[in-house]
Amino acid sequence: MIELTPLGDGFAAEVTGLDLAAPVDDILRDDFVAGMDLHAICVIRNDDPVSDKHHLAFGRLFGPLMRQKMQQTVSGRGIRLPTDELIDVGNLDENGDIHTADDPRRAFHMGNLLWHSDVTFDPQRATYSMLAAHQVPPPGADTEFADMRAAYEALSPKMKDRLESLSAEHSIWYSRAVGGMAEVSDDVKATRPPAVHPLININPRTGQKSLYLASHASHVIGMPKDEGRALLDDLIVHATQPEFVYRHKWRVGDIAVWDNLQTMHRGVPFDDTKYPRDMRRVTVLERKPGGAS
Repeated sequence: MIELTPLGDGFAAEVTGLDLAAPVDDILRDDFVAGMDLHAICVIRNDDPVSDKHHLAFGRLFGPLMRQKMQQTVSGRGIRLPTDELIDVGNLDENGDIHTADDPRRAFHMGNLLWHSDVTFDPQRATYSMLAAHQVPPPGADTEFADMRAAYEALSPKMKDRLESLSAEHSIWYSRAVGGMAEVSDDVKATRPPAVHPLININPRTGQKSLYLASHASHVIGMPKDEGRALLDDLIVHATQPEFVYRHKWRVGDIAVWDNLQTMHRGVPFDDTKYPRDMRRVTVLERKPGGAS
């Protein structure tokens, strides 16, 4: 049986009683899902980094896993992790060296400093992201999380009604351009066409509504672009007020699991050309209708 302990004054919780190196049965899995529905972020703390094998196996308990090939496509260089189901969120190259300031992979990661939910730019949305800390820089390189349920509840009734029927278009290339990445070719853009999602998400297990936003969202469907952009910017500013934000200070061995349908997050800047950071993410996708992956 797992136990959940709130982390500070935030909405996140630390999980105990869950050993990822041991088999996780249906009861433990369902307990974890219930904890995620309650807290939206659950942190599992270990003395040592979880193995890639156990990390991947834990993710597969909750659905199909995302495969990441964009970084290699953008950079034209190799990847250092053993499978594309492990998303590299560190700053190391395939030789274990820190990315140089002009490395395209570094520019690609700059978009992670913007508030976002993972994979909103795909039609098949991400549910859980599971980020494992293998090497943490001395300054910390924290991650901030925003509770999109609380942000939704704090909206006025008039704004809730306004958002109910609205959807936004999301593109990885939009957020990366905002983050300063150089323009990519149309052929590269075609590998990740934009996706459209409602601005309001409903948790199918609890009925809880939350805002569904990201820096990937470029405009609101059916609205003039400037007006829609202003609405998205206002909503992100609203949702990331201090009372809605938990800041996680990483320790080696941590695995933070968050629900992308109920949160946004962003990385906190650090001197990434000086300090190594090895973070590996497994991303669970929604099951398609009929249960297919």
